[in-house]
Amino acid sequence: MEWQGIHHIALATKDLEQTIRFYTEKLGMQSSPIYPANPFHGPHAFIHPGDSTTTTALGLHFFEVAEAQIHTHPESLQRLTFIPGALQHIAFALQHEDAGLRMRKQLESHQIEMTTLLNNGPTRSFGFLDNNGIQLEAIWPKL
Repeated sequence: MEWQGIHHIALATKDLEQTIRFYTEKLGMQSSPIYPANPFHGPHAFIHPGDSTTTTALGLHFFEVAEAQIHTHPESLQRLTFIPGALQHIAFALQHEDAGLRMRKQLESHQIEMTTLLNNGPTRSFGFLDNNGIQLEAIWPKL
């Protein structure tokens, strides 16, 4: 079998339009149109972190689910929560340090709480939460 990469990751949100705004306005990602509900699930859309014309990968696939649960973090983001058996976080790659620091400033301007800058061997990164409480990470190669 010759895998071609990850096509998408399916996630639930209580408010699809708010989630689309978070990823497009605060993170600068692209969104597909909102697709209508069908007998199996509610309205849904794809969020793509890069140029969606260069790959068949669609990124995150958010479904609106009225009873979706928002994960809360009892501790500060300075210590990310790990839950056995659950999705731990989604890491989005940036090109270089300047892009990482620009993203940090952009999130600060939206008053989004972040971890300190982390050194992870050959990479640097920081974590933050989306509007659904999903742990996200911005990561780039170390200089």
